[in-house]
Amino acid sequence: NKMIAYKLCLPERYTQELAGIVHHKTRGNPMYIIEFLKFTIQSKLLEFSVKSRQWNWDETSIDIQMMTEGVVALLTRKLQQLPQDVIEALKVASCFGQINLNTIQLLDSGQFVPDLQNALDQAMKEGILEKAGPIFAFSHDMLQESTYNLIPIDERAPLHRKLATILVQASDVANSVSLCALAVDQINLCKDVERILSPMERILLARASLAAGKHSMTASSYEQARGYFDVGIRLIHDKAWDKQYFLSLELYEMSVTVSLTVGKVENVSSRLDTIFTNAKSFDDALNARVLCTKFLASQARFGEITRETLNVLSTLGEVFPRDNHLAHVTDVLNATKLKLKDVTEETVLCLPPMKDARKLNTMKFMGLLISYGHYTSPNLVPLLCCRMINMTFDDGFCEDSISGLAFLSHVLVQY
Repeated sequence: NKMIAYKLCLPERYTQELAGIVHHKTRGNPMYIIEFLKFTIQSKLLEFSVKSRQWNWDETSIDIQMMTEGVVALLTRKLQQLPQDVIEALKVASCFGQINLNTIQLLDSGQFVPDLQNALDQAMKEGILEKAGPIFAFSHDMLQESTYNLIPIDERAPLHRKLATILVQASDVANSVSLCALAVDQINLCKDVERILSPMERILLARASLAAGKHSMTASSYEQARGYFDVGIRLIHDKAWDKQYFLSLELYEMSVTVSLTVGKVENVSSRLDTIFTNAKSFDDALNARVLCTKFLASQARFGEITRETLNVLSTLGEVFPRDNHLAHVTDVLNATKLKLKDVTEETVLCLPPMKDARKLNTMKFMGLLISYGHYTSPNLVPLLCCRMINMTFDDGFCEDSISGLAFLSHVLVQY
């Protein structure tokens, strides 16, 4: 503090907090202090004000700066001199990069060191770790890398597995997406998960992958979500469709959904085929058929969309002729116009919601075919619109009713 106060020509009471930050970042080494102060001046974090005729600085901005490479090297050498329980605790922390108190408490069962939190506190006093609120983090990426390299290569996968299984077996993991993500991130660092995990552990971690992926999707982190779903699929084996049917179905569906979202469709076709092969019923495969329609649309395969969607609608009880003559289309449109003659806005707003699941699916597929059918079967679109309007007034209103009404107005202008 005296040195900094002297160099800045300020009373020691003014520079006390700055001196504390500089000491923490440089470990008191005079050479590193000079280097660090030069850096702060070059970065304009510490600058001389002509107006006030004294040095000014922002302590918060200086505090978040990374340590100098020399200090990192000094601390890296110091790692080997720390007590063994502190080193073991740091090895655990290095698997995460940063770790919060809740995770520490879950891991602090004596399986790694007698008192994990106390050991990490000692590492913080030595400058290896920094603490911001409940989160411990390494002072520099090189320190994390050096600590991780202290773990023998053949012990890394077992350590990641141990950490993952502890987290995924926590009592509140079902209500904590962050725990799910942490557990999956650990197991994702292992290459041979089939060999090191038991069947039950794979199922637990696959469920965690599904939860973490869904959370990432709600946060619009689609690439991250795709990674989680891929891990989940890698964790379950082929026989999981027999014992973990709904988990397998949802993982594959979500994987296809996010792959279509980010435009990386190399695995979409094979995963849809897997769903169609293993689905126990026609209804269970309906979501996959919707995704298949979107996949075909992304490749402009509109003829296949028309054929496949008409087959689905036929199974759902709605049969449309393949050849639609103009006279037939005109008759259906006239009948629909007559039905809507006395319909008001209030009439539409007072319609009850559609509740029948099969009819809702029928409306969904007709809505899809309206969007893509005009490329190959333009005369089919009016028939679909009219059928959607009739179902809306007979069975209730749903989201796809909006598509039917909107396309009908467009059709009436054309015909």
